[in-house]
Amino acid sequence: MTNTVAQLTLQETRLQFGGVVHFDNAQKVCDDGLKLLRTAPKAITIDMSQLQSSSSVVVAILVSWLRAASQYQQTLQFCHMPQKLRAIISVSGLTDVFPQAI
Repeated sequence: MTNTVAQLTLQETRLQFGGVVHFDNAQKVCDDGLKLLRTAPKAITIDMSQLQSSSSVVVAILVSWLRAASQYQQTLQFCHMPQKLRAIISVSGLTDVFPQAI
């Protein structure tokens, strides 16, 4: 697997989530996102327009962020979610867990 690390950038209420996520960098990506959420506003949109990978690992990260956001009394919405990632979420029975932004 490549050493490419996903990029996370918080700009006001938008968290840009891009790059490649794989097993080797998933924990770092998850932890970096959790750190950003701690200082983020109450309503955040996670923009996945630059995400280059879709796998169950990405779904696990998003679920972790949703749990943390609930603890921080934040709401997360997702936009530009890759179609393959939507399919994984659907097959997993998690469609209702992921609110979508237009």
